[in-house]
Amino acid sequence: MHKNIYYSWASNFYRLFIGQGLATIISETVNYSLLFYLTSISKSATILSISEIISLLPIALFAPFAGVMADRVSKKKILIFSDTISLIVTLLLFLQAINSHNNLTIDLILISNLLRSTTISIQNPTIQSAVPELVPDDKLLKINGQYSSLQALNQFFPPILGGILYGLLSVDYILLLSGLANVIGICAVIITCFPRNEVNNANQRGFHLLFELKQGLHSIIQVTGLNRVIIYKAFSVAIIVPSTALYPLMTSEHFHGSLKFDAPLVEVSIALGMALSGLCMGNLNNLSHRLTPAGIGVLGIGLSLFISGILPGNHYGFIIFIINFIAGLCIPLIDAPVQTLLQDKIEHKNLGKVISFYLMMIGLAGPAGLSLSSVISKFMSTAEIFIGSGILLILMLLVALFDRKLRSI
Repeated sequence: MHKNIYYSWASNFYRLFIGQGLATIISETVNYSLLFYLTSISKSATILSISEIISLLPIALFAPFAGVMADRVSKKKILIFSDTISLIVTLLLFLQAINSHNNLTIDLILISNLLRSTTISIQNPTIQSAVPELVPDDKLLKINGQYSSLQALNQFFPPILGGILYGLLSVDYILLLSGLANVIGICAVIITCFPRNEVNNANQRGFHLLFELKQGLHSIIQVTGLNRVIIYKAFSVAIIVPSTALYPLMTSEHFHGSLKFDAPLVEVSIALGMALSGLCMGNLNNLSHRLTPAGIGVLGIGLSLFISGILPGNHYGFIIFIINFIAGLCIPLIDAPVQTLLQDKIEHKNLGKVISFYLMMIGLAGPAGLSLSSVISKFMSTAEIFIGSGILLILMLLVALFDRKLRSI
């Protein structure tokens, strides 16, 4: 790892981590407020679906570009540039809100969401590829666990705070908060010291995206079993994401609970489990196999989904269903070891490309699973989908356990 002569790695890294984390929470809170605003003016499920697609699509489209650039250009410049673009878009939307007396059009909101989602899709692979340059190798698992905790906080606080802000503030003031998030993000990057030799100068060719991604794929194939890890992770995402999207429907349809009061309890339980597990990831560094936590995580989520599907559809069943806290505990057990493995096995000069490929696979797996689930839901109940998802995860784990290449990594 590259050592910084002016600051300890911890004080240097946590400037970026805390600043970007705070900026992300504020930004996500604003996104939820705008979602509520969009709901109120459109009253259309189609518009909301389009908004969701707009939020997910840039991950698959732009993450490859961002990761390749992260290997060739200063990561600090990329992060500052993306936050600056997001700030400009937000300020333009703020000015339009003032001029229109807070009557923004649906098209304008969707376009701004697309541009802001694009900047986020650029930032994520850049930050992930920068982590091993800022953190010692023996601390990577701990840091990735803490990153999972931050993701849990982003699931827990923004929906609640977004609803409060929507009820208290007009759209223009909400947009000002989004601008504040961008400023915090820029300041965090400016005060973080990135290694001077972070830019890959070895390759002076012109920029060819497909060639660079092919190079990243070649880097994955060179590490025995790493391609299998990514494939198994993509399959697990394709199985888990549809089930997590069905938690509210499971609450109302199977357990006859309230979407207003009961469904949030399940979401909060999962988020708290993720936060707690992420903070404890550093204690798993000494396990005999670095993917052991991921296996435990897949098993835990598989059992949780299966048991949820066979619970009786009454109040007592719902009380047990709330204990999906266990599923929340297991999510970082899968994510953090896989991220750490990528950061540890791949050379820094190619890490951006590899993370781009990885995020693209994960970004496509979720929507693919959702699409398949929407077809299956016409023939199966929500509870049966939970049971089937749990069985598929456990079967996938059994296949992985007998995969020699995976065991040798």
